[in-house]
This record gives sequence, structure tokens and C-alpha cells, in this order.
Amino acid sequence: MRKPLQMMKIRECQFGRSAPLTNTFGKVRTHGRPHQGWDLQAPPGTPVFAIASGPTKAGYSKDYGNWISIKFAHRGQTLYAFYAHLLGYSDKVVAQNQVVPEGTVIGFTGRSGNAQKIPLAESHLHFEIRTKEVPSFPSLLGRGLDGRIDPGQVIGYEVYSSTL
Repeated sequence: MRKPLQMMKIRECQFGRSAPLTNTFGKVRTHGRPHQGWDLQAPPGTPVFAIASGPTKAGYSKDYGNWISIKFAHRGQTLYAFYAHLLGYSDKVVAQNQVVPEGTVIGFTGRSGNAQKIPLAESHLHFEIRTKEVPSFPSLLGRGLDGRIDPGQVIGYEVYSSTL
């Protein structure tokens, strides 16, 4: 399985303060708020790769900005690799449901959605593994972890580094 970026490193800062754990998966944010994926450090324009072969969907939302999702099979389960805050898409994913091979450059990192507000030095790819194409969002306590799993369960934990 391909990694989403050539260099995998968890973003170390949160608005100028060292806080690498807040950029990992789980209830890692202030007051136990959940973070649904990994924030992988990457300057704008960094190529983003398909971690597996599968059909793509692409769109835009206020929080995620430009995003791409790839449906793929892993250990007998249908999963979705979700990439957010992109600058744009490669020509490989212009059409919805375009099947891309593993390793294809599908887009480029950027600062779209709520990532527009972060310092340029903290630019990143938000990367999730979803068990549902569109996870539910509990109304209390913000977005939850429903429909998502830790990306390390699929691509491995040895692929990222941080000064934890």
C-alpha cells in the first residue's frame, strides 16, 4: 500500500505551539475533542498519492476545503481514504468515480477550508481512513470519530515521525 505523501511526518505545531499529539487520531484536542485523522506536514504544492487503487470522488466543503476520497478494499472491508485542504486535483480525478491506480498523483497539498487560517509553516495534508463514505457528525461536542479509524491501522505507524 502506498503512503499519501513522499515524506510522512505529523505536523508538530498548532498555531505556533508545539503540540504534535493534537495532530494525530483520536480524542487528542483540547478538552478531549476528537481529531478524525492525521495532519501530515507538507508545504503547499506537495504531490499527494493514491494509497490504493479505486474510484475517486472530489469536492469542496467549508472545513475540509478541496477534498478527494478514494474507495478501496482492505482485508475484506470497504474503506475510504480521505484527503483534505488540497490546493487542487490532478487531471486523474477530474471526473467523479474515475478509477485511479495505487501511487497515482491525485492532487496537491494546499491551505483550503479551515486550513486557510493556520500559519504557512504549519501547512499540511489532513488524511483520514473512513469506514463510511460520509461519516455522521454528532451535534454535541463537535465532530466525532464515528465512521473513521486511525490511519495507522491501514498504512502502519512506522511511516510517520514526530518529536514526541
